Amino acid sequence: MTGSVTQMIIEILTGKFEIPAEEVSQGTVFEELAVDSLALLEMSLILEKRLGVSIEEGVLTGRQTIEEAARVVEGLNAPAATGPAAA
Repeated sequence: MTGSVTQMIIEILTGKFEIPAEEVSQGTVFEELAVDSLALLEMSLILEKRLGVSIEEGVLTGRQTIEEAARVVEGLNAPAATGPAAA
């Protein structure tokens, strides 16, 4: 799932925030793109709606890479998984 969350974040950055696609990759740090805390909050709200998870303010930070942020968001969904492998 991390790949799809990563892709979702990239789509938000390039679509909603109009950041050129060539500047965005999995290893890009949000601060390098001048994505501020307000933009990260807005991204959190978009991801919450799309994924059905709750993302607390401050979970996504400017110092994270896109991939790190995707892993954090994916981890928020883990309790919703079923079975012993979810632990």
